[in-house]
Amino acid sequence: MRISRFWRVAAFVGALSGSAALVAVASGATGAYFNDTHSGTLTGTIGSIKVTTSGGSGTDGLDFNFANMLPGVMQTVTAHYVNTGTNAEDVYLVFPNAPALHSVNDLGGYGAVQIKSNGNQVFYSNNLDDGQTAQLTAVDPTSSHCSSSPSATVPLSPSGCWPVPNTIKLASNVAPGQGGTMSFGFAFGAKLSGTAFELAQAFCYPLVQVGSNPTDQQCVTTGQQHGLPYEIVATQPGVAPNNPLNSNPTP
Repeated sequence: MRISRFWRVAAFVGALSGSAALVAVASGATGAYFNDTHSGTLTGTIGSIKVTTSGGSGTDGLDFNFANMLPGVMQTVTAHYVNTGTNAEDVYLVFPNAPALHSVNDLGGYGAVQIKSNGNQVFYSNNLDDGQTAQLTAVDPTSSHCSSSPSATVPLSPSGCWPVPNTIKLASNVAPGQGGTMSFGFAFGAKLSGTAFELAQAFCYPLVQVGSNPTDQQCVTTGQQHGLPYEIVATQPGVAPNNPLNSNPTP
C-alpha cells in the first residue's frame, strides 16, 4: 500500500524535528551536560626538629670533666640524646669554637681522640694535626708539617695528619621518641713526659706562635681559656648543621 503524500510529508517533518533535537543536545544548547562535585579543605600543622640531651652535668647535661689524666690512658665520657620533635632528624656532633678545636688538633702525636656513635667508632686519630698556624691559616705547604687538611673539611689526609673535624654525623633519620649515644674518648700521648705537665689544666686555648716557626705553638700566658666546647645538633634529614637556612646554623 502506498503511503499518502500527507503522511510522507509528516514523517519527513518529524525526522527533521528529531535531527534538530539531536543537534541541540550535541551543542549543549539544552544544558544537558553531566556534572558531579566534591569539596575539601587543605589544612596542616608544622613539624618540629628537637633533641634533648643528658649524661653529664650543666643545663643541657653535656658538661664532662676528665680528671687526673695520665699519658697513654684514654678516658671516655658518654652523652645521650633523644628526638623529642615530631619528625625524623639527623644528629651531629659539632665543635663550634675554632681556636679551642685547634688547640686539640695541634697536639700531633701527643694526643688521641676516639669518637663513637651508639658504640660504633666514627672517628679515631692519634696524630691530631690540622696543619694550621695559630691564626688558623694553612702552614706553608713546602714544609714537612701537615698543611693540606683543614679540620673543618678533610678529617683524614693522605699525609697521615688526622685532625678532629668540626662536624661529625652521629645518626640519620632518628625517629621521634628514639635516641642514641655519643662517646668521646681522649688520651694524652704516652710520650708526654716532664713534671711541667703535671697538674696542668688540659685543653688550653687560644694558641700563639713561638719564634719564627709557624708550627711551634703554645697556649697564651694571659687570658687563657680551657675546655673543648661541643654541641649535639639535630637537623632535618639531609640538611647540614651549617646550612644558613637553619634556625640556628652552626659554624
